[in-house]
Amino acid sequence: MNRLEHTVVDLSPVRDAPPSIPAGITTWWGEATQMWWALLPSRYGPRLVEAPSAEALAVTVDWYLRRAAI
Repeated sequence: MNRLEHTVVDLSPVRDAPPSIPAGITTWWGEATQMWWALLPSRYGPRLVEAPSAEALAVTVDWYLRRAAI
């Protein structure tokens, strides 16, 4: 597994209010998948991430953007 690949099970439960998703990040609800999705920029090209809720998506987007800044 790539060290940047994680599943929903790997993420800690959301205890505080989720961070806001920055402007310019495309997000959507997948009716067929019943999941929230976001398209994130990365140095390797766009990255597609998913989460079971809007709150979990906000946490996931925040995590990926912080990791990209390292």
